[in-house]
Amino acid sequence: MRKSGSLYEVLRINRHASAVEIKAAYRNLAKLYHPDSSSSSSSSKSDGGDFIQIHNAYETLSDPAARALYDLSLGFGIGIGIGIGIGIGERDSNSSFYTVGRRPTRRWETDQCW
Repeated sequence: MRKSGSLYEVLRINRHASAVEIKAAYRNLAKLYHPDSSSSSSSSKSDGGDFIQIHNAYETLSDPAARALYDLSLGFGIGIGIGIGIGIGERDSNSSFYTVGRRPTRRWETDQCW
């Protein structure tokens, strides 16, 4: 297997794959390339590198934040409204920054001009 392509190519999925499709692709490939499986040991003596590559691809693509960063590194995220939060969170209507699953850091006490 040993491709040095994108993580999507490692899992043999398209870049718009859902979380369910990513998990299914990982499970199918893990069954084939796991060092302890009988199918991989009988066909060739593998050092487990293929399985590690598949596992690393799954770890990155199954985490939404890590996947967003990876997509940005490939140039897929260009044109999306991104800030420090990589555009994953919700836009706060009272301020000019993105929040990533948390409340804004501005408070009434710190906003007042005394």
